[in-house]
Parts: sequence; structure tokens; C-alpha cells
Amino acid sequence: MNIALVGYGKMGKEVEQVALERGWTARVRLTSQSDFPSSQVIRGIDVVVHFARAADVERHVAEWAKAGKPLVIGTTGWGSSMDTVRKLIEQAGTGLVYSSNFSLGMHIFQRIVKHAGALINRFEDYDIGIQETHHKEKADSPSGTALTLGNLLLNQIARKSELLTGTPQGAVKPAQLQISSARTGNVVGTHSVLFDSAADAIELTHRAKNRRGFALGALLAAEWIHHRTGFYSFEEVMAQLLDI
Repeated sequence: MNIALVGYGKMGKEVEQVALERGWTARVRLTSQSDFPSSQVIRGIDVVVHFARAADVERHVAEWAKAGKPLVIGTTGWGSSMDTVRKLIEQAGTGLVYSSNFSLGMHIFQRIVKHAGALINRFEDYDIGIQETHHKEKADSPSGTALTLGNLLLNQIARKSELLTGTPQGAVKPAQLQISSARTGNVVGTHSVLFDSAADAIELTHRAKNRRGFALGALLAAEWIHHRTGFYSFEEVMAQLLDI
């Protein structure tokens, strides 16, 4: 397969390295300073992999969808444009897979957290919180993955109905589920879910060691969306691949 990399920072370079190991070719590498490729170059591209700025997602999707190319979007922080991006993909008749986190381990972790939430729902002694830590250059806070985990737990735990993503002004309300964030050093990404009671605490943690897992997931999504149409989350892709 031939891919176009939109965004050639740390993640873009990791995706390229893993793609080369799989025998793929990165035909195009675009940064914020790059011009859109010529029609001749575009014809040779199978899938576009996007790890760039959230502010550019809508414009980039419009350009690539018009060219008829499927996309994988690993960029985070563009949720407010979701409906517009979906319409662009549907109108163009192409395909897109998006996720706040393409790590295969994280998607296993989410299923563990979902099951744990269903169990904790039965025991009101336990309160719930989420803590996430990333490198100091990460632009969005809280992380898209932390928000995904939070919403997953809201759907499982009846006594929680609201995410608190900022610094509490006073006591946290019983119906709030707080997400706390830290930005420091070179941390790739750590997400912890805490179920705490007066008697004990249960902590579930996913810790990314490097960016390779994210790259593998993004390329798995690229393989899957190639020759497909429609708008999909990576969760939907994983469910089909795992047949669950």
C-alpha cells in the first residue's frame, strides 16, 4: 500500500517507520508548510493517515475526500467538527476511520474498564475517577482517550451523569466523574481509572511505552478502510475484527 502522511511529527515518523517494516511506501509527507499534492501524485495514494493539527482536520478531510481517498484520523481535539467531517465523507462516497487513541492495548483496556464499570455500578460505596498524564507538548487536555473512558463509564454507572474536566471549584458533586490531567516531560501516555471506597481501592492502568502501538493500530485501520466507504470509529473496526 501507498500512504500519505499528513503531519510529519513524532507520530507521523513512527507511522512511516512501521509502514516501511510492513513493506508499505510513504508516497507523501505533508507538514503545515506543504502544498496539497498534484493530481498525479494523489492517484498513487491508497490511504491518508492524519496526525496533524486539530484546526486543520476539516480542511484536510475536505481536500482528500474530494480526491476520493479514504482517511485514518489520529489527530485529537476536533470533536466539534465531527458532524461536518462525517457529511464530507458521506457526500464524497469515500471512507474514514477515527480514534482518539489507536493503541491496540488501549482498546483492550477500554473493554476491561467497561466491564469493571458494570460491576462497580452495583456497589454504591465506590467512587470513580480518571487520571491521565502525557508529555508537556500535548496540545489538548484532557486527552481524547480520557474523555472516551469517562463517557464509557458514564454509560455503565447510573450514579454518574457528568464529566468534570477542570479544576474543581469546591467539592466534587456526587454525580460528577472527575478527569484530572498532568503534562510533564516525555510521557507517551498513561491513563488510570480508580474505583475507591472506604474499605479499599481498585486501580486499572494502561501505560504506553512508546508510539509503536499507536502506529500499528493506525495502519491496521488503514488496511481495513482501504476499498471501504463510510464513517467509522476504531472501536467499530475492532469490534468487527474481533467479531464481538
